Amino acid sequence: MALAAVLCVMGPLSVFASAQDGSRTSPSAAAAAAAARPADSAPAASAPRSNAGERVEIPAAEDKRALVGSFWAPKAASGQIAPGVVLVHQPGGKRDDLAEVAARLHKQGFAVLALDLRGHGESVGKDKPWTELTEEEQTRTWAFALRDLRGGAAWLAKQSGVHSSNVCMVGDRAGCTLVVRHATRDETVRALVLLDPPREQLGFNLAKDIEALAGLPTLIAATKESQSSAQAIAAEGEKANDGMKYIEIAVFKGVAVSTPTEIDKNLTAQIAKFLADKAMLKKAK
Repeated sequence: MALAAVLCVMGPLSVFASAQDGSRTSPSAAAAAAAARPADSAPAASAPRSNAGERVEIPAAEDKRALVGSFWAPKAASGQIAPGVVLVHQPGGKRDDLAEVAARLHKQGFAVLALDLRGHGESVGKDKPWTELTEEEQTRTWAFALRDLRGGAAWLAKQSGVHSSNVCMVGDRAGCTLVVRHATRDETVRALVLLDPPREQLGFNLAKDIEALAGLPTLIAATKESQSSAQAIAAEGEKANDGMKYIEIAVFKGVAVSTPTEIDKNLTAQIAKFLADKAMLKKAK
């Protein structure tokens, strides 16, 4: 089920980010760097697209594999820093699937990063594309994609104007398995949005992992067809945490669709509001 119109944020970018130190450069500096690079190095950043972020290149954690993402920089606000959101697409998907959600979250005041995970989109590199992998190779690659998520979250936290210890995450379908597993290990994660999450897929048991969230605010968006599964996941997670109510469920209209951007726009707004309520600093009255 494609839910990418909800907030976990991600779109294309125009500014090249160094795979070595994660910093961004101006378009003119990127052009100069491109001219100095050997012919087999990564190409310079493309021009920005409408309603999109900047195209950036990011090293994944541990293996330093270069990844491509879209970054929506925080809006300038005097004396304020913005919470961040990382968007994670489904297996076989790409970062642009969540561009509409990313743009909505950015409008809400978040700094947003959408990644192409290894083997997907512009992050294929020298590897085989996801669609050409065997079932065993896909399971192994998905496990290594946790490194991509760690690298992306670390990069986002280092950007100017971003709150380094206030990051939310949005996962689309099996992308939720990575988001939940990462959140069990990263105390800076403030809230999660899970779009039509599977109970178990590609070697991950989301239903079991969500029990370890121990009260982390979580919104599960489900279709009418998957509502019962979402309710069961929520009930099991809360039971494992002494009945603590930390999981909300939103049911969106329609049936499974081919592209996330076809999701009910009211749900996108609901996701943005949920994350803002959990992560935005409240102004004193």
